[in-house]
Amino acid sequence: MAAPMGQQSANPSAPPQNPAAQVQAQKEAEVDPIIKIKQLLLPRLKESLVALMKVAGQILHQNSMSEEGHKLQEGLQQVYEKSIEEFYAICDQLEVNLRLALEMQAQQIDSNKYTPLPVTIPKSDMTMSEQQSVPYPQFLVTVKHQITCAKDMYEMLNEFTKKLTER
Repeated sequence: MAAPMGQQSANPSAPPQNPAAQVQAQKEAEVDPIIKIKQLLLPRLKESLVALMKVAGQILHQNSMSEEGHKLQEGLQQVYEKSIEEFYAICDQLEVNLRLALEMQAQQIDSNKYTPLPVTIPKSDMTMSEQQSVPYPQFLVTVKHQITCAKDMYEMLNEFTKKLTER
């Protein structure tokens, strides 16, 4: 679909032009693994793959020329190994960030499950949406209760394992 007249289509991969917005986007990229993948890793991965294919093509061409009796170039093997190592390193970073994104999603699901209402800091003027949220002091009580329950479970499991090993 074309953008309406007078409006420019926004490029999501283009960095914001405002310096304050750039700082905010950089902070988001540091926190959100999906943004980090889109803005930092995917362009580097693409460049690395292009370089790797270029070197692999040169090696293939060199091998075909060597069959015809031409002289071989030295050092292409080292360049190829360096390119493939860089590509694998970026793939490893991509994997780590994707795993982090999955963990963050699971944590958000658990958070929504056990604290379904958002937590707000008490203010003097509360709007309708803030009235449908958990006040911060009540949230602290809930967290303390959850910590107590976790400690009780830990102690019960310790006692169980001690009794089990005594037998």
